[in-house]
This record gives sequence, C-alpha cells and structure tokens, in this order.
Amino acid sequence: MLMFGDEFNIIRHFPEYFLDYRETLDPTIRWTDRLQSSSGEWSGNICDFYFRVYNKITKDIKIPFKTKGGDRIDDTPVHEALREALANCLINTDFYGVRGVVILKEPDKLIFQNPGYIRTGKAQMRMGGESDPRNKALMKMFNLINIGERAGSGVPNIFNVWKDEGWIEPVIEERFDPDRTILSLEFKKKQAIKTSDKKQAIKNKR
Repeated sequence: MLMFGDEFNIIRHFPEYFLDYRETLDPTIRWTDRLQSSSGEWSGNICDFYFRVYNKITKDIKIPFKTKGGDRIDDTPVHEALREALANCLINTDFYGVRGVVILKEPDKLIFQNPGYIRTGKAQMRMGGESDPRNKALMKMFNLINIGERAGSGVPNIFNVWKDEGWIEPVIEERFDPDRTILSLEFKKKQAIKTSDKKQAIKNKR
C-alpha cells in the first residue's frame, strides 16, 4: 500500500503519512517548486514520490561525457549516492511518526528529513556494515529495481563520494521527541587549509 497505493487509502492506515519536497532556489520566492503527497494531483505513494523527487534533485548534477559500447553513460557516483540517500530516507521512515518526510533542495544543499530515530545508532550508520531497516518490505521492493543495499553500506558510500568530489562532509543529525533523522548534503568544495595556517596549528599544539 505505501509503495503503490494512493494517498487516500494510505492515510486510513497511517494517519500521519505525509511526503513533502520543497525547492528553494530563489530567495525572493518561498518555494520555486513543491511536491506534496496530499495535493491530489498524483497518487501520493512512495514509488511515485521517489522517482519524481529523484529527477528533481539530480537535474543539476553535471554528467561528464563518457561512453560504453558506443552508448553515453548518464550515471555517476553522485547520482548513485543521491539514489541511496533518498531511498534510505523513505525506507527508514516511521510512517506513524509526526511531521512526515521532508526533502529540501537549496542552491548548494540537499536535506533529507524523516520521522524516526536511527535504529543502528548514529555512529554505526556512519560506519556502515549493519542493516536494520525500519520498513523491510519497502527495502525489498527498492532492491528489486536495483536501488539500495542490505549491507548497510549506503551511508558510508555517500560519505566516500562526497570525499572524492572534495565537497564538505555530509552531516547526520538525530533529534528526539519527536524522533527525527536528518541528513544534510552540501555541494560545496572544502576550503583548502593554507600552509601558514598549518604551521600555526602545529605551533599551537606545541
């Protein structure tokens, strides 16, 4: 029902169910784009939300020109990481929790928010190696279309991709009462540390 049903029937079983995508690319406009499960303009289910939002959050990702067997490769590690982040957000949502799923897109930042605490713990989530999805049936359905893994390697992979790109390290935040998990991804390069600053830091340690 969550994956392929319609919002009208979903909220009969999950009264707090709500999916929300907000795009703020122009500071003079409150939202440059918004997609809500309760709008009545589409099904409101998780499958449709995933693909609609994925297309929105990846439309500005640069794709280097690469070919394989004569065909253009339109996928990158960043695309894979964003698929993982979005799927993880939905798979680990407590659909009985309040405030719903919220995906925020800013000019240089993406924020994934979902109700529910981190079942493996924040440190283990970052380290990876253990998988304890809140909604196992959803994970299985995403796995069937080659999205997500059961090895608990999704979040570490996101961190590795961001490191390879030289971007600011992702931030995982966990809030309680109500429980909420927040993953922030910035598309900004880390500022290089000047040699003089390094020397000063060494002096300060001494």
